[in-house]
Amino acid sequence: MKKIYFIVVCMLLAFCSCQDDEAVFDVKMPAEGLSFYPIAGGAVMHYKLPADEHVYNIQLRYRDAFGQEIIRTGSYACDSLVIVGFNEARQGVKGYVSLRNRNNVESEEVEVTFDTKDSGPVNFINNVKIGPGWGKGFTLAYELKDDVKGIAHVFYIGEDPVSKRMDTILLKSFALTKGTVVLQDTFKQNRDSYDIVVRAEDFRGYMVKERIWKDIAPYKVEKLLPSMMEFHDPEGLSVEDPAFKLGKEYLFDGDTKGVQGFAKETFADFYTYLAGPMAISTPENPEKPLFIIDMKEEKLPAEVRLYGMLAVRSDWPWGPGWHYEMPNKYGQVWTSCYPSKLPSSVTLFGSNSMDAGAAWEKIVHFEQGRDIVNEDRWCARCNHIDYQKYQIYDFDKLTLEPPCYLTLTCPAEGKKYRYLKVVVNEVFMNPSGYESAVTGSNYDKYVTLNELEIFTAKD
Repeated sequence: MKKIYFIVVCMLLAFCSCQDDEAVFDVKMPAEGLSFYPIAGGAVMHYKLPADEHVYNIQLRYRDAFGQEIIRTGSYACDSLVIVGFNEARQGVKGYVSLRNRNNVESEEVEVTFDTKDSGPVNFINNVKIGPGWGKGFTLAYELKDDVKGIAHVFYIGEDPVSKRMDTILLKSFALTKGTVVLQDTFKQNRDSYDIVVRAEDFRGYMVKERIWKDIAPYKVEKLLPSMMEFHDPEGLSVEDPAFKLGKEYLFDGDTKGVQGFAKETFADFYTYLAGPMAISTPENPEKPLFIIDMKEEKLPAEVRLYGMLAVRSDWPWGPGWHYEMPNKYGQVWTSCYPSKLPSSVTLFGSNSMDAGAAWEKIVHFEQGRDIVNEDRWCARCNHIDYQKYQIYDFDKLTLEPPCYLTLTCPAEGKKYRYLKVVVNEVFMNPSGYESAVTGSNYDKYVTLNELEIFTAKD
């Protein structure tokens, strides 16, 4: 019995001894095995783990810009840790590095220091530029050289629609992206000038910094009357056919919705502008003009609007088919589908000369994928194919319906030009999602517009 008791005691002592050994992990991370270099919003810690079979991983403990304790761990599988959680640049941030064994027992900590750089949101807020836009608009521009995780919020001081008191009203929010970005937007309320607030938020939702711009006064604009401009068709693309109510005159008749075509069942009276065939640019002629507008004097362009006809007609002519004859000479052009002739990609150029070889400068470009879903297109409400959703049968409803147009907004700090060249690079695919000679292929790349409006800076 005494022998058994002695053996049990010895085993317990041995077990306790082992536990004590495991509770103390006596391998220290050498300082020469660590190095740091700052990055946007933090730093990178490079490490070289000691050649010890008991070392399982490495741990860095520090407090971020908001005082929260952050723990980052690494292993033999890599040689660095990314340190995050900082905004404005800091120097000499303290951290504590330790090693751990497989039983998660921690070694003695080694104190380290590291520096950080301004985060992406801080770089954004420090460098973002706010300037006046056109009418009720403004411009926001920034440039970021690194990949960024963060969000910006744009507010303006206006009247709260509920309380009727002056308040900070959110206008838009957007994710920060690498590169040069220029955004343009329009205020929802009419004021002579606006106070604009921009806030930046990091990827964890913390507000980083904000700036205020006071008394941003948008530039005043005026719409050019038809008598103030002259239409040029150097490629001879405009289909001029008075019998079918087709021609350039319908770009300037003031009908921005398609009122003249409301409830038309005939395949003859279109009251619109049609250009083609091959009215779009080509690789051989990338600046092929749909048309050129002479503003008769040098002006600062503000905005060009290209209108589509709302879904007001009962039907469009159909193309050829084995079981019927084409109804008129434009059946194959329209191929029962109006929206497949509307532009999806447009570039606006400016010049002060129309002489052969004159230099044209690109002012602004608009681009949407030709096969995107109809709801995302600028001309979504021009789609008569989805008649249950978009077709307008009631004239009173038509008078209340807003027009549908593509906007080419020019830089507010741009140049003056006399001539504006509109280049269509592509047209939309049939919104049904498939094309054929009967259902709206537009293989010959015709382009249609229902109205054209040009706005310039008001002197």
